[in-house]
Amino acid sequence: MEYRNRPEGDPMPVKTNWSVVPANDNNPEEIADFGFERDLRITPSVQEIMRHAATGDEERNDKNQIVRIGKLRFSDGTQTEKAFTLGPDGSAVQYDRRMPAGAMLGTREKAETQLGGKGYTQAQNEQSNLYFAAMLGTIEPRYVKRGKRKNGRSLSADESRAELAKAVANTKAMPKITKLRPGLPCGGERVADSFVGMRKGKKGESGAMMWQDMCSAIVDREIWEETLAALNDEDRATLDATMAARSVRDLAPGKRGGNAYIAGSTALSAANDNLTRNLKRAYR
Repeated sequence: MEYRNRPEGDPMPVKTNWSVVPANDNNPEEIADFGFERDLRITPSVQEIMRHAATGDEERNDKNQIVRIGKLRFSDGTQTEKAFTLGPDGSAVQYDRRMPAGAMLGTREKAETQLGGKGYTQAQNEQSNLYFAAMLGTIEPRYVKRGKRKNGRSLSADESRAELAKAVANTKAMPKITKLRPGLPCGGERVADSFVGMRKGKKGESGAMMWQDMCSAIVDREIWEETLAALNDEDRATLDATMAARSVRDLAPGKRGGNAYIAGSTALSAANDNLTRNLKRAYR
């Protein structure tokens, strides 16, 4: 089982809600689970509702139904509001929908912008940036606009070292070194854009895996490469044959009946023992 499930290839660290199917070839079933997270503006807000529920006066009708709490109004089952439904031809048609008793009247829900886009307010950006600073123990982040780019000849590593040595030699007194507190990237207005793994993906899934998991995946792959390299050709052929074998008899080509069963079992047992031995040696 370990041989069959051995780690191969590069780990896939990032999840995305981008479809890999060309737009003009999209199959509705293939893109059914893809979607965007959006910032919704709901009126009245939850805070406004709780404020009226705590401090507003109640009004009831002759059926003892609550029809008002503060400025919040509720249906008694006779009110209607504009809504949309699908018509016979599949297009949206506006109609008057009867509001059930107890439903809040006059509420609205509007999609603002996609989360992670440019629809964040300055206050939201500042709160997000301060969160990262507090979490990572850095100074408060700042955004520094890039200056005018100066084009020139690129220096090699040796040329850069020579220029640095020349500058040090021409400096009589080296300036005092000031060690500053750790900081955050200042090339973007939103610090969160620098941490791809903490961004949301499809349907609220996380982005990239943790770096510890990435390192473990790389190490596991290297260990398996070392283990497989230590196996002899006969053991590797036996283990490869088990991927499609129907029984241990298939591991002993050219033999039949009980002899095939014994030979196949012996070959499989030897291959498993050698694989386990090499795997333990590689993990040391």
